[in-house]
Amino acid sequence: MAQQPGMRILLCSDYLPPSDGGVEQVVQKLALHLVKEGYEVGVFTLDDGSREFELQDNPDISFYTASAIDLTDTIGLQSMFSLSALREFGNVLQAFQPDIVHAHNRFFYTSALAALCSLRADYKLVTTLHLGDIGMISGIGGVAARTFEQTVSRFVISRSDQVICVSAAAESIARSLGATRTTVIRNAVDVDEFSPAPVEGKRLLYIGRLVRNNGIQDLLSALPGVLEAHPDATVDIVGSGPLEAEVQESIQRDGLSDAVTVHDYVPDISAMYDRASVFCRPSYSEGLPLTMLEAMASGVPPVVTAIAGVPEVVTDRETGLLLEPGHPDDIEAAIIELFDDDAFRVELAENARDYVVNNLTWEQRTERVMAVYGKVGGND
Repeated sequence: MAQQPGMRILLCSDYLPPSDGGVEQVVQKLALHLVKEGYEVGVFTLDDGSREFELQDNPDISFYTASAIDLTDTIGLQSMFSLSALREFGNVLQAFQPDIVHAHNRFFYTSALAALCSLRADYKLVTTLHLGDIGMISGIGGVAARTFEQTVSRFVISRSDQVICVSAAAESIARSLGATRTTVIRNAVDVDEFSPAPVEGKRLLYIGRLVRNNGIQDLLSALPGVLEAHPDATVDIVGSGPLEAEVQESIQRDGLSDAVTVHDYVPDISAMYDRASVFCRPSYSEGLPLTMLEAMASGVPPVVTAIAGVPEVVTDRETGLLLEPGHPDDIEAAIIELFDDDAFRVELAENARDYVVNNLTWEQRTERVMAVYGKVGGND
């Protein structure tokens, strides 16, 4: 795939690794793959002072930050706010001179900045929608997200020269918000980093932020029944977030401490998949969860909810088990079935790995994103 010589791409995301969300992992991987393809790559993110970014010392990437306040614990959804970011972003545009600004997530502050500055700056704007329908998100977070979506997100999409959607479900949301130039490019996995390993015993794995829309509360409700049926099983919960104290209290209250371990941050996440025999993420709202794809690539069959782009990738009882959200009893039954039937679990694991290898590698995704850049930049 040819690209314009020296094309300069500025990627924007409110969060980056070591933050443990899927969007930040996708942005970091994309940055590294674009560098390999010969692009000049810049990254702009927000910094609440709580972490050292993995990309900040990469000599091949121009890395920029603005100080910010993380509001996640306040509203229950990933959210940053920054008074200085508008000024800092203007300085970044002047210093880096991007041909294309690629914003990620219609709810991110940096996406709003990229759209606002496009009114007076000379760059093309590409926006990726990572999240599907948010209708099932409840509470103050849901109200805030829906209000933001119908105002700021609509503006971001209206300013975008192209909208990339991680699933057909996300594309329908984009079109409902006024997008006319859309394309579906699903998330991807490094199939060398995430590959099957021999598994011993029964080990359940959850990876994701500890927020209600990821369904961690439903998984916790299912665990007593799972562990009663399989007292030799163990559970790893990997993630942090506003429900962290509630998760720990639930584990203690139900007497699950000997079987369940909560990991705040894991440097080598692939090692967690290597130990797991079943993956579960019973979300209420998704785009196309990266952790699910990593599990599939690692030969760990997913027990997941049939929302947004998930059914576009997971075929029930062929590459995983699909459930409706909000039903802990179904989660319990699905996990027990896979622990009971090792042959069925292995069959799902092999099918899941094959699907990802054939359809969702990073090489494939990078080619598709480059094609969008070429089209938007006038080199199609």
